[in-house]
Amino acid sequence: MEKTMCSAVTENTAKETRPATMHTTQMKKALRKEMLAARDRIPAQHKAQYDIQIRDTVTDMPQYKAADAVLAYASYRSEVGTSQLIGQALADGKDVFVPKVAGNAMEFWRIASLHSLRPGYRGIPEPDETVSFPEWIDAIWNDREQRNRTNLHVMMWMPGAVFDKDRHRVGYGGGFYDKYLECLETIKRKYDKQTVCFSLTTAALAYRCQITDCIPYEPHDVRPDMIITEEGII
Repeated sequence: MEKTMCSAVTENTAKETRPATMHTTQMKKALRKEMLAARDRIPAQHKAQYDIQIRDTVTDMPQYKAADAVLAYASYRSEVGTSQLIGQALADGKDVFVPKVAGNAMEFWRIASLHSLRPGYRGIPEPDETVSFPEWIDAIWNDREQRNRTNLHVMMWMPGAVFDKDRHRVGYGGGFYDKYLECLETIKRKYDKQTVCFSLTTAALAYRCQITDCIPYEPHDVRPDMIITEEGII
């Protein structure tokens, strides 16, 4: 299968990214283990309530209401649940995309239903390879009926293990979101040259127990625009 734009970019980026220092890597690993254990300990009834609060916060945001498309994630284990969020986005008529991992690359593929997801990378629910996010954007701007359109609003929901109050993020160690967001910047620059406004809002979804005062980070680590917890927006 021909590589999509983001697949090609992320594979090249993986080769170019400088390795983290041993000290930083060890600190991130320890924090990740500690915070994931704390997240796993959230009682089921509390987690269900927190998920509802996070869902309500997200769907009430102007960035969500304006979004033409959502780059979601299919929640796994004790992550903030996204099933209700994805269902709501589909019901609201938004194009929803979910990631699938292939080697060192991650791509988002459009879904029509949660029922299309199947266990994939490390058991995480993944979509079929239907229409990728880069293909979807190209189709919009190549459509003569939409050629005069000048705005495209996209919202991304991302998971993570640890966050701090300055929105630094520790993921699960694969660097997939850092690489993919670099890819999206490439797409954004492409359409900016055509006087098209490609607006992207990145929102990490997390529980308050995953937030700490300060975490180690490196220059290539990407911070989300906001972190949404059961207590509100950071």
